Amino acid sequence: MERLRLLTGLAGLGYLAISVIARLPVAMLPLGTLIMIVSWTDEIILGGFAAGVVAISIAIVVPIYGIVAEKLGQRLVLLFCVLSNVAAIFWLISESVKLQEPGGGSVASLLAACLVTGATSAPVAALARIRWAGESHRLADRSLLSSSLAFESVADVVATALGAAVTGVASLLWHAHATLLLVTAINVLTVTAFALTRLRHSATPLPKPQEASESDIERNRVRRKLMWFPVLGMGTLGLLLGSMQSSLVSLSQNFDSVEGVGLLYAVLGLSSLIAAVSINLLQVRTSSWGAWLFWACALTLVALPATMPGSIPTMAVALVFLGVVVGIALIVTDSVATKVTPSDSLELVMTSTFAALLGGTGLGLVWGAVLGDSQGYNTALLLPMLSAAVYLVLSHTYGMLWRKNFERGIWGGRHAERD
Repeated sequence: MERLRLLTGLAGLGYLAISVIARLPVAMLPLGTLIMIVSWTDEIILGGFAAGVVAISIAIVVPIYGIVAEKLGQRLVLLFCVLSNVAAIFWLISESVKLQEPGGGSVASLLAACLVTGATSAPVAALARIRWAGESHRLADRSLLSSSLAFESVADVVATALGAAVTGVASLLWHAHATLLLVTAINVLTVTAFALTRLRHSATPLPKPQEASESDIERNRVRRKLMWFPVLGMGTLGLLLGSMQSSLVSLSQNFDSVEGVGLLYAVLGLSSLIAAVSINLLQVRTSSWGAWLFWACALTLVALPATMPGSIPTMAVALVFLGVVVGIALIVTDSVATKVTPSDSLELVMTSTFAALLGGTGLGLVWGAVLGDSQGYNTALLLPMLSAAVYLVLSHTYGMLWRKNFERGIWGGRHAERD
């Protein structure tokens, strides 16, 4: 609650709520595209590739939008994304409708529409992190950064859970393309509101910058090498989530309920949400290498039952446990990235972690679809397990290098950094 009061004092509850809802389009577009195309064409591999193109194109343009926003301001970038993304979504729906007609439409045109749709999606999560990082750096307030990124991690989990649930409900109760129509409305309303809303700048005088010592320079050099481990870790979590989406479509197709995959995936998202909120309320320490290693081991263990579902209900139970650990893992990875990154590289890493998550999601969607189509859902479900194993290897390697450099190495002993 103390963290929430700190953020509301600087931004206001309205800003925090808008920033959560405004990131729903990015969470909903890949899954919505996947469900729409598979429902209309009954081709898992085409749906997987289309959804993967959407997610990967979002990941690619995130750093570009970050650079452009730094020069022109976030408002212009976000308003451009709102207008262009609405047009791109209608193009994507039109190309998908054509595929249902005999001899109508083409796969190339569909994938081009997916590319433009992803490339024009507003990267609200990344830009929100850049805002917080900039304000924290301006005020030299590391506690503000820790609180804001804890909120951003929870907000991402909320968007994942809510996006999956809304996608599933809209697909079941309305049409397969209902999700994309909802995304256009969210773009116009909340992304525009986010673009026009600003943080309340504090009147606190800025501290005078201190000259870095040789020891600090050397530490930062090592930190810049280590900071890419959590970025890669976020990519493996994206790979897990993306491949799980494709695998669940393949599983649901066997039971003739593709439209309900959003609700099944929402089981994972909702349990992630509960876990993420709980770990923040309890203020559990999440930035240490030990925390990352522990939850990476837990993720590997809970991913195993999800590879052996006997039915939809048993998969739902497995997803509950998987979701709990995934939600915590997302927060832990963000916290480790914040802990290890030097202040002057925070914006780069915050943008990179978001791009890595989306890029991994896109690759997982494609690979999961390919395996699900050619080998069946049982084989496709091995991808989340493999992703968890790679995540574990990264956490172990990071912990080993941290201990070597900061606990037993050149800054060991009495001057060791507390992790």
